[in-house]
This record gives sequence, structure tokens and C-alpha cells, in this order.
Amino acid sequence: MNVLVLGASSAVGAGVAEAFSPGNRLLLTGRDASRLERAAERCRAAGASAVSCVAWDLRNGPGDLGQAAVDFRPDLFVNAASATSRLRDDRIDPAGMDGLLAVDVAVPLDLVRALLPELGGRPFGVIFISSFLSAVRSPGREIYGSLKRVHETALRGMADSRPGLRLLIVRVSKRIPTDMGSPEAGRLGAAVRKGYFEGGRVMYHGVAGRLAEALYGFQPFLFSLAVRIDRFLHGRSSTSR
Repeated sequence: MNVLVLGASSAVGAGVAEAFSPGNRLLLTGRDASRLERAAERCRAAGASAVSCVAWDLRNGPGDLGQAAVDFRPDLFVNAASATSRLRDDRIDPAGMDGLLAVDVAVPLDLVRALLPELGGRPFGVIFISSFLSAVRSPGREIYGSLKRVHETALRGMADSRPGLRLLIVRVSKRIPTDMGSPEAGRLGAAVRKGYFEGGRVMYHGVAGRLAEALYGFQPFLFSLAVRIDRFLHGRSSTSR
């Protein structure tokens, strides 16, 4: 199987790429060339039959990556790229929104659209690493959650109009360390691989996501209060170290 991974220079992307490595060919893309090569080494060690890399910033549009993706003929497209995953609303400069939209929504969707006509009727899978914040409104993270929600909706529309497209949306609700090769990133990768082959369109990684969504549906104010208390407690614990 040919597996294309966007955002493979992140801990999350590298963890998912490593999980899909055994016996497969991989094309890894990401903005950080050195971290991308580290991810490639881990994938080779995990049993990938071949690994190639394209260092590319999605803020620049599809560019050369678009042709590389078509030439690679992926059977599975994994999108773990995000420019807003660790940004709160007050840290986002409105002047840079075009670039954020390109990374979090426009370019990955353009790549999927470019690949679909090249499939010739063969099955094609898309895994989107999303967040439980796509389903709930979190104080200070509305931009991030909204972009995830828009992306999920667009992918659902594609999957509904193309029966051969298998879609898995992964809503993550655990804090994943930025260190490549962390146990938590590895557990996420293994869970995503298992979820993809089991079928289904949406899966959660972390119990908190389902609980938060249920709480938010019952009473948004209680959810907002719980988030603020959690952040307050984490802030106190960080400053006490």
C-alpha cells in the first residue's frame, strides 16, 4: 500500500506514519526537513518497504507537492498537518489567516481533489487527524475548532459523493507531546491504524473527547467552566515546578 502523510514532521504525523510503515511505501511531507528525515528513519526501522520525503510548507500552496502526490499514486492519504493546533485565538494574527487557512483547510482538500480523478476507480482512503474541539466550542480555541469542523464537513461531502472513498476522522482529545517517538504519539498511531481497518467514519482518541462532547451538548456553560478550571489547575502546576 502507498501511504501519503501530510504533517509527518510533527509528533502526531510521525506516529501515524510509523504505525502504517510495515510492508508499505510511504511519502512523507512536512515543513521541517530535519524532523522529516527523523520520521523517515523511524518508518524504515518499523518495516517500511520504501520511504521518500518532500519538505514543503503548505502555506505556499500545493506546488511541487501536488505533482509528487499524483506521481506517488497513494492508496491512503493521511492529513496530520495543522498550523493552529497549539495556538489560542489571541495568538493568531489576522494578517496571517490566509496561510493558516491554506494549511488547515484549503491545500489538503485541494490535494485530495487532485488525487481523486487519478484513481481510476480503485479504492482510496483518507484519514484526517482532527480534534474533539471540532464538535464543541472551547474558550479561546474557536478558530482551531472551527477550521477542523469545516475540514471534516468538506471531507464528508467528498466521501458521500464517492462510494469508493473510505474516510476516517480521528478526534483527538489527549495532549500529545511534541517529542517525536513519544509513547503517546505511538499509541495514537496504533489506534488510528486499528480504527482505519475496522471501518467507521469517526473515532475518538481519549475518553475526554466523548465526555466533553456529551457535556457540551447538555450545557455549554458547564463545559466552558470545566475547561477554565482545567487550564487554571494546569497553569498552577506548571508555575510550581
